[in-house]
Amino acid sequence: MALTFYFNKSKIQIFKVFSGTLDNSIMMHSHTKNSYELHLIDSGRGILETEDARYELVKNILYVTGPNVAHKQTPDKDMPMHELCVYFKILNSQENDRAVSMFCSRPFWIGKSNAAVRRILKQMTEESRKNGPWRDSVLSSLGIRLIVEMAGLYFPGNSLEAPNPDNTDLNESRSWILDQLFQEDCSSVSLEDFAGKMGVSPRQAERIIKDYYGSSFKKLRSQAKLAMAATLLEKENTTVQECSVMCGYSSVTSFSNAFKKKYGVTPKTYRKQYFEQI
Repeated sequence: MALTFYFNKSKIQIFKVFSGTLDNSIMMHSHTKNSYELHLIDSGRGILETEDARYELVKNILYVTGPNVAHKQTPDKDMPMHELCVYFKILNSQENDRAVSMFCSRPFWIGKSNAAVRRILKQMTEESRKNGPWRDSVLSSLGIRLIVEMAGLYFPGNSLEAPNPDNTDLNESRSWILDQLFQEDCSSVSLEDFAGKMGVSPRQAERIIKDYYGSSFKKLRSQAKLAMAATLLEKENTTVQECSVMCGYSSVTSFSNAFKKKYGVTPKTYRKQYFEQI
């Protein structure tokens, strides 16, 4: 799904509208610039972790993870979370458009939903399943209403200045491909794989990654592998050695060294501490 529409002079792209139950943890990940993922917990319980804090997720909690905000979602084993989720980008936001500027000014926000946002998200998930001639028009209208309602939730507590994104092109859509590749299988994906899916050369792909993520492909893949490792270690039936192989490391030693450098503890200690907490 890739729906593009305009609100005043802002270009908005919706890439995913999701409604479902999270039975397994979503490993630590982040999204590229101009990207926002909005989640509403419809039922169940779980935990949201960022690099700075940990939040309990219960029914009616609403949160937004924007550009470069690393986050991880872990559902409760007995009461898995059912959530409504929209992934989209906002390009060329204008400072004179108060609602869009207000929304873009918060790379991360968490709070309680109101009735209007709940209703819009439910309508969006219903419309996304349809194939009628008016689907895109309805989703576009709902997307605009969602951004305006969210800006209302932020106001007046927001004191941050709104960013001024650069003009963009096809690379905005291409960067979505990398987000998906790393979430699906980060153990063996290569720069060539990414470049092939985007239809560009590896050198061009590396430039796009540097522009939109402020990092290199190698560093992003390493971060994704370690996030995947942390998620695997939280499963009782996966050994440290199996985790090392599944994450694409050449040896347990290299895996343990990389893991300790990132998390401050060995994989074995990380697992022990995790199960002591639950």
